[in-house]
Amino acid sequence: MKKLLLAVVLPLAATSVYAETSVTLYGGADGGITVQKLKGKSATVRFANGSLDTNMFGFTGTEDLGSGNNVFLRLEQGYVLSNGKEDDDKGDKAFNRQAYLGFESSFGQVAFGRIGALGSYNGEYSISGSSAYNTSFSVLSNIHSAFILTDWMNNTIAYVSPSLNGWKVHATYSNGVNEDSEKWSRNEHYYGIGATYEDQAIRFGTYWEMLDNKGTEDLSKPKATNLFTVQASYDFGTFKLFGVYQYALHSMKLPNNTEIEEAHKGANQHALALSVAIPFAGGSVKFQTQGALGKLKDTGEKYNSYSLGAAYLYPLSKRTTLYTQAGWGTTGKAFKKYDSGLGGWAATAGLGHNF
Repeated sequence: MKKLLLAVVLPLAATSVYAETSVTLYGGADGGITVQKLKGKSATVRFANGSLDTNMFGFTGTEDLGSGNNVFLRLEQGYVLSNGKEDDDKGDKAFNRQAYLGFESSFGQVAFGRIGALGSYNGEYSISGSSAYNTSFSVLSNIHSAFILTDWMNNTIAYVSPSLNGWKVHATYSNGVNEDSEKWSRNEHYYGIGATYEDQAIRFGTYWEMLDNKGTEDLSKPKATNLFTVQASYDFGTFKLFGVYQYALHSMKLPNNTEIEEAHKGANQHALALSVAIPFAGGSVKFQTQGALGKLKDTGEKYNSYSLGAAYLYPLSKRTTLYTQAGWGTTGKAFKKYDSGLGGWAATAGLGHNF
């Protein structure tokens, strides 16, 4: 009888040891003051929300299934620090940033849910990010002013391979980018595949993204958007250098998510960003510049945009950062007919805290 009891209890005990579950609450609060002057408009002074880091909170959980396998989840919500509202125009999501469930094994990671696209600069499954301050601070000084960026995607599957000598493969598919229902969508699909490499000093990434634009409102048989991006950074010790290049084919939007009027063929454009981060006085000085040259395929009009910025970040602790930043941007004549918000200057000072 004792042998039988042990035969039953020991496997259960072993299972309970492997099936360890952990749930973590995390987030950030970031606020400051921005002075801004856009071309053709009056200067404004306003409260700045999430200039350095995103204002959000989230939950992440994992369960160890044993043998190197585990299940994980992430639920994340953004908010506006100045008024406490959800940072989404519709305000219809309990978790408007990330919401996914995944499985990890020796074959890599697979996740399902609402996930950031490869070139979105959003979330853990985006592989974009080779610039000194990416999408932080004013759009007048970050890559939004030059690049075509993708976004959060609904109904998404993401895969990340195990590391092979520093290399990883990344693949993401959305079966209905803006589709809120769970049904199988025939429209608005997203495809992305890329590769990254990391060692002690260098980081490299390249990826292709495609939006089929099927079912897009007010467009008759629009062309599919293809985005090709290459990025790299190198840490020289005394400073870190960043560079990223993108070619956009038949983009239905201009930089800063600006809508194109009656775009059936969209726009083709080249975009380049260069930046550097330098340790200084206990903190970090960052300089960044980017530009875009493009052509509206429906009208033949050419356009351009250019911006630059500088920032200083000082860590008051491991979790709290004091910062100041200024940026300036301009656009060509063809671009100026759009209310893009890319011409003018802005300066911000603020404080960010992560928990």
